[in-house]
Amino acid sequence: MFYHDIVGILYSRNNGGNTTRGVNVDPLPVDLDSKLETAQIFTPNPDLPKPIFDLVLDSQIDDFLDQQINIETLVENDLLPPSKVLLIGPPGTGKTMLAKYIAAKLGKELVILDLATVISSFLGKTGLNIKRVLDYAKRNNVILLLDEFDAIAKRRDDLSDLGELKRVVNILLVELDSWPSGSILLATSNHPDLLDKAVWRRFDEIFSIENPTEENIQKLLKVNLPTFKTSELRILSPFLVGRSAADICSYANKVKRRIVMKKTDNVSSAFLELGSFVNKDIKGDLCRKAKDVLANTVTIRQLAQITGLSPSGVHYHLSKEEHHD
Repeated sequence: MFYHDIVGILYSRNNGGNTTRGVNVDPLPVDLDSKLETAQIFTPNPDLPKPIFDLVLDSQIDDFLDQQINIETLVENDLLPPSKVLLIGPPGTGKTMLAKYIAAKLGKELVILDLATVISSFLGKTGLNIKRVLDYAKRNNVILLLDEFDAIAKRRDDLSDLGELKRVVNILLVELDSWPSGSILLATSNHPDLLDKAVWRRFDEIFSIENPTEENIQKLLKVNLPTFKTSELRILSPFLVGRSAADICSYANKVKRRIVMKKTDNVSSAFLELGSFVNKDIKGDLCRKAKDVLANTVTIRQLAQITGLSPSGVHYHLSKEEHHD
């Protein structure tokens, strides 16, 4: 192991855990022309709960954190901890939340650089602004999150791209190669297929975050709708399959607001808010399930409101079920 790697790791270990901005942390870099900060900084929240993911990803996260917390064990055996992690997955699946959770568990401030914003606001100086933030993160022992990474690190054979962005990719490759083992760099991508192949090889770990399974949807709903019975959540969860964790949390918040404002019961409120989250191909199933669960308390007009179907459409799907029976 190189001497500077050991020094960097020990420095990170001995100077980590700042929980208040301004303690051994420099001011964020600013764009020289606009004087605006080129990144955001978040203080770690020790009470932040662990996001709900599948067992494979859960294990990956735990292993990564264990290696960071027990860095000395690796160093004593001439090993380096992983320092660069790529978080991939559809929008709203919890990539940024995971970055905040990692920062909270390690007691380090999280600096987020939104690469898409940097491009749109500072085109022509993109490389300089990114380099200044990278240097800041290395100097201050914070966790750096490069958000919307695919906005910058596109394949260099993409002929539709500007030359400026191709130069930025080259800068990123150099920076990733020289990234110190004592610092942590995270990057998110909603479109990993756009990333330059050379970028993939620079990361130590790849965390793939998908939309929640039906089982995890029930867990998310239970956290966000604690007054609901488990049996009620089992009725709702199949209709939310394919939606992101962010969508499900948004749905739960709408249900809670309806319960408070409209004074309706849990299940009725849940069905009334479910229609806008359901794919049109399963609106018939939703119509029949709502009628089955709500029975005589729901009218054709309310079923139309729930599903977005016309009253005649509601009659059609209900009669279809009766005919099938």
